[in-house]
Amino acid sequence: MRRRRVSILMGVALAAASSAAPIRIASLHPVVSDIARQMGGDAVVVIDLMPLDSNPHNFYPSPSNLKEASQADMVLAAGKNLEVYLDSFRESLGGVPVFEVGHGVPSLRVTADDVFLCCPTHAHGAIDPHWWHSIQNVRRASGLLADEFSRLRPEQRDAFRSNHDAYAARLDALYRWAKREIAAIPRANRKLTTAHAAFGYLCREMGLRSITVLGLTTEQDAEPGYLKDVIRMLRENRVPAVFPEVNANPKVLESIAREAGVIVAGNLHADMLAADAPTYEAMVRHNITTIVEGLRGSR
Repeated sequence: MRRRRVSILMGVALAAASSAAPIRIASLHPVVSDIARQMGGDAVVVIDLMPLDSNPHNFYPSPSNLKEASQADMVLAAGKNLEVYLDSFRESLGGVPVFEVGHGVPSLRVTADDVFLCCPTHAHGAIDPHWWHSIQNVRRASGLLADEFSRLRPEQRDAFRSNHDAYAARLDALYRWAKREIAAIPRANRKLTTAHAAFGYLCREMGLRSITVLGLTTEQDAEPGYLKDVIRMLRENRVPAVFPEVNANPKVLESIAREAGVIVAGNLHADMLAADAPTYEAMVRHNITTIVEGLRGSR
């Protein structure tokens, strides 16, 4: 009888230890990695499959990435077709669930009114995958991820919801701060010119006009004829500055700026987080501050 009681107690202890074990999350994008850490706290362990110096538009998981992901409890992806390899990757995971964090937030489609591309007819109607540049989208996505964690660990639901409430409050404050900062830019200067069409969600949310030279991915190259049109348009619209991106080759944009007679402003984080401050909140503060500094001067 005593042995049976000891056995039962050991079984209960093992079950409790198992349920308390952190959720192993393999993430395919650093922004969703940060959201996962904010929602999960000590209850999750996040494995970053993509290094911070990578480009998500040409990143492809390695065999070692696949091995790590197949040993996780869940794989996170940004979604909205950013990970073009996702279907085949999912099939190789051996049943590990994949959660596309951006799937449940509103999509922005590219239109001629929003963006000027090197190949306008190619991109019109396409879904812009850079949903995280909307603070409101990230707020909503964080709630959806908290719900997913609660499904995996129902006994920790209250902790996940508490984490979400605290994060949502910070995002609300970040949103109000960003709106106040953008309001300092003269209305005539509220035109965000970049090489890569990554900031449509930010522009829509903050009331900026998005003018881009290339396209939805950094793999698209601008043709000479379109570049001439871009230079002409920048001059006609009196665009005050152009913004290169961190980890991108700025040569095309610098050449256009010289021809158009506009300044080259600070670098923006489009797809990745900063290595020295790898959080979504830090990325937003950097981008908004850089945009305001580049556009608030008059021409």
